[in-house]
Amino acid sequence: MNTGNLVIGICDDSPEDLKRIQTEFCRSAEKLGEKDISLYLYPDGKSLYNDSQNRDFSLVFLDWEMPGLDGFDLAERLYIKSPTLKVVFVSNYENMVFDAYEYTPLWFVRKSALARDMMKALEKYFNMTAKTQIRYRMKDGFGYRDVHLESIMYAECNKHTIIVYMRDQTSLQTYGTLKSLEEEWTGYGFLRVHKNYLVNVRYIMEVGLRSIRLSDGTELDMGKNKRKRIVELVKQEKERTS
Repeated sequence: MNTGNLVIGICDDSPEDLKRIQTEFCRSAEKLGEKDISLYLYPDGKSLYNDSQNRDFSLVFLDWEMPGLDGFDLAERLYIKSPTLKVVFVSNYENMVFDAYEYTPLWFVRKSALARDMMKALEKYFNMTAKTQIRYRMKDGFGYRDVHLESIMYAECNKHTIIVYMRDQTSLQTYGTLKSLEEEWTGYGFLRVHKNYLVNVRYIMEVGLRSIRLSDGTELDMGKNKRKRIVELVKQEKERTS
């Protein structure tokens, strides 16, 4: 599949089921008009987890009964690195649905109803992320670059130079003011936490007394009288995505 901003992982220890899930995913995504996708297949949990250290997944489909690292344990490990990751569990065993609730999955896909459940899972994912998946064209040096707002972790301003830090550890440099970006990104989950920082709330992991910590470990200073508002928005974001 073509390289895009939406990175999908599918993990199942059965080669036949892995192929079936891939086929239904591609069919459903095509029906929904989604083409900007990179799709990766994994025969076991360990290989997906190892790849996740260098690959930034948006959505993963996990068979929850696999030898070694099963779907539940794998989801728990992936959430530590990527709190905004969406997980869909796939299984033949419908009675295990309730056991999976503590892992806050986006959806459950039954292998016995693969086509129908896959479509429902993708519809929910794209409806949930529609607002944040908006493409935004930014001037980067002497050219332009299209990015998804969801992929932006934060923007830092130094005089009239703005550096935008992306979820995949890349960055781009543009010129202007943080105030203008703040106005353009209003309503898309961004908050001015400091005069020099505009942050995507979904990546805030911890709010301290004078600073915040992002999901990649980055610590940013927090402006005076900002803490209460930041805590409120972080709580709202967690409730929205749970």
